[in-house]
Amino acid sequence: MATQQFPKVPKIKEYVELTLTGGEVMRGYMFMEVTSRIQDVLNGENRFFPFVDQTTGDKEEVILINKDSVGRVTPHDG
Repeated sequence: MATQQFPKVPKIKEYVELTLTGGEVMRGYMFMEVTSRIQDVLNGENRFFPFVDQTTGDKEEVILINKDSVGRVTPHDG
């Protein structure tokens, strides 16, 4: 049985500061398609988005952020 190959969609990473609804602030990278904007990710149908957390500076880790928990997203030059 052959596996179905899906075309890879080019992604870009955008350095942002997330302020969560509980007041926690996180800095790191959101990933999106090259033709998308941050608001497209937040308004898209997926409930979660991957985020590379660089807040601690010790190590990078990828976490899934529930869009309902995001109060503000501020883009920054990273």
